[in-house]
Amino acid sequence: MKQRIASFFGGGFRSWIYRYFFLFLSLALSMQLLNLIAYRVNLWYFESELKSNYTRSLSAIADNLNGVFTGIYNSNYLLSLDKEAMQLFSSNFSVDKPEKYAVVSQTVRSLNRIRLMSDYLDSVYIYKKENALVVSDKGTHAAADFFGRSDALERYPESFWQAYGSQNRPFQILPPSKSASRGGAYILPIAQTAIAEYKSNDLYVINLKVDPIIDLLNGSKLTPNSQIYILDDNQELIASTEMNAPDAATDRFVRRALAGGRPVLRAAIGREDVLAIQSNTRFVFKNLNMIAIVPMSDIHASMQGVKYWGTLLTLAALLLSILLSVLLSRKLYAPLQSLLVKLPTAPNRPRANEYKLLDREIHRMLDDVNRLNDHLTSISPLALEQWLVSILRLKRVPDETEAGAFLARCGFSFRHSHFVVALVRIKYAKPFHVDYSPAEQNALHAKIARILKDSAPTAYQSFVVEIEANAFCLLVNVPERADRRETMNGFFAAVAEALRRDENLHDPFAGVGGVHEGLEGLQESYLDAMKAMWRLSPLDDKRIHYYEKKDEDAVTILLDAADDRKIFNLLAAGKRKELFELLDAVVRNHLLIGLNDFTTKELCMRLFAIGTQVLKHKEKTLPEAVYRTYVRMLLTDSALPIDGLTEFAQGYFAKIMDTLASPADALESLAFKAYVDANFHEDLHLESLAAKFRTTPNYMSRLLKKELGKPFHQYLQEKRIERAKALLAGSAIPIQDIWASVGFNNRNSFIRSFRKLEGLSPSDYRSQFSGDAKREG
Repeated sequence: MKQRIASFFGGGFRSWIYRYFFLFLSLALSMQLLNLIAYRVNLWYFESELKSNYTRSLSAIADNLNGVFTGIYNSNYLLSLDKEAMQLFSSNFSVDKPEKYAVVSQTVRSLNRIRLMSDYLDSVYIYKKENALVVSDKGTHAAADFFGRSDALERYPESFWQAYGSQNRPFQILPPSKSASRGGAYILPIAQTAIAEYKSNDLYVINLKVDPIIDLLNGSKLTPNSQIYILDDNQELIASTEMNAPDAATDRFVRRALAGGRPVLRAAIGREDVLAIQSNTRFVFKNLNMIAIVPMSDIHASMQGVKYWGTLLTLAALLLSILLSVLLSRKLYAPLQSLLVKLPTAPNRPRANEYKLLDREIHRMLDDVNRLNDHLTSISPLALEQWLVSILRLKRVPDETEAGAFLARCGFSFRHSHFVVALVRIKYAKPFHVDYSPAEQNALHAKIARILKDSAPTAYQSFVVEIEANAFCLLVNVPERADRRETMNGFFAAVAEALRRDENLHDPFAGVGGVHEGLEGLQESYLDAMKAMWRLSPLDDKRIHYYEKKDEDAVTILLDAADDRKIFNLLAAGKRKELFELLDAVVRNHLLIGLNDFTTKELCMRLFAIGTQVLKHKEKTLPEAVYRTYVRMLLTDSALPIDGLTEFAQGYFAKIMDTLASPADALESLAFKAYVDANFHEDLHLESLAAKFRTTPNYMSRLLKKELGKPFHQYLQEKRIERAKALLAGSAIPIQDIWASVGFNNRNSFIRSFRKLEGLSPSDYRSQFSGDAKREG
């Protein structure tokens, strides 16, 4: 052990294994520190949420009590509608005759109705001072008996009520008092010297039970030891959770906090830290203040579980981190160690710093790689040309990141964003094939390729690649608004001059595409160049054609947008039979108006372009040999007969469908269609089908549309209507039974769908057949 420690401090730390160990250990300790910070953040967040929740809770209490007081205040208007009660409440009315007791009896019933309006109400009464009489919801009482026995309040004897007069506010909530007649329960009196617009020297008093208010406060506590107080502006206690067991220190703190006016206060009551949360509200004619006292010990107790498990998990994570640090350090160090032992070292030398040793070796290897790159530089242009040829052959266009990475490896970048392509085809004359040996033919072909490359435009980045036998492509990277004629005319003039010496052996033709953006634009310009090439004929003097947008007009006439879209969709869906039938129909239509060699090539090219679009849409490519075969057929200058056009299109599309098709998918789709045909009368929808075949509704929709050739809902509706038509025409089954038997959920949807597809209602459709039967009879 001593040797290990001495080795560590004497130079062992130079080893990468120790660096790895302390790296992982530092990361682990950092994570534990983050856990501690997270606990403190959670504590702060819990405290903030508690403040917010208590604020909402106090607001809810205020709303509840405000509803009670407002209801009591509004009950005045209900009582004011009672003529007898208002007569009794009047100062001018004296209960001094027996016949006036009818007024008293009616008032007792009215007061009883008022009391029953709320569970908070304890009693309701009118105090006739002059008669020393109390008329309550329970009957009539002598004032001395009522205030001394029936409704005795410690704080409010009869003398208090006798002195209470109109000099006070007409509606006043008095502080609560214990009631000897209610077993010491607190009662909250509301004294009134006016009922609605009726004023009096007598009193109308409503006594509220405080116990339901205390229960409301207890139910609003968010922690076990919280306390909630309600005080008025005079710091008189209205209600609290501690009303039955008051604490003098807490009462003093509450009043100090109320005087301070701070909405949130952290302080101490005795030795206990507390959080005081204050909220003010206005009830009917009175401001009330509510304060919640939350012991900090409750907050910490709520977080105790989090703290306990957090500490336990922290210790476990620390031990696990140390173990993982050792294991990962050894794991990562193992390949370095195997490399270090293979590096040459001088014998009897002290242990070298592994970091410096590896750094030296890595720099040596980088130098070797740079030298190797210098040797391979000559290969980069060839790789770049092959990459461009693969794009021209309409394979998948790499995305911007992929293309950038490849060009960076080749040490190349395009200066401009647009491309223009010229397709040059060399037609060799008969002497070339008869009088020249294969070696001489190859030499002449190589000479022509060299002339094309040497004549390429120098103003822009240019490439000349051989796309097919006797067919070359000139690719020029140009600015967006470049004049392609100005760019290409010099090239064609130089090539014509260089080839003039052997002009009896060959005849060059060139088609120039449009200027398009990006690598997809490169493909598009190549297709333009092919279309332009077909407009040249050996029988004409013209040898160069620049593609123009108006050249598409002939193609549009040959194949309209609807047929174009149908061919694309059928080919993408693999509908072989329907596709070939549509191709035959297109060819037959054009045979009626006549197709010459030029229009046949145009139509052939358009079909080739559709197939290319489908392959790109499906992210598929044809085998190289197959692709070259069809491109060679397109580039030939010989006339293509109508039968050859049909054979070309069907063969080309068949190869594409073979590439796209998955036999398992086709069988699965056919199984879907068979299932729909057999169960169309059931409650079928995409979700149930997706669940049955264990796939998603979106994917199920695509599979069905591919097989059925139309959206699932449309196919299902047509199938049901077709069956309904058969039943309407060939049976006497009532219509209400027919729509249910074919799968419709209600009569209206059946009639609406039937009318949409057939143009008339089911009953009108049936009447046609019944009419025919009558005529036959």
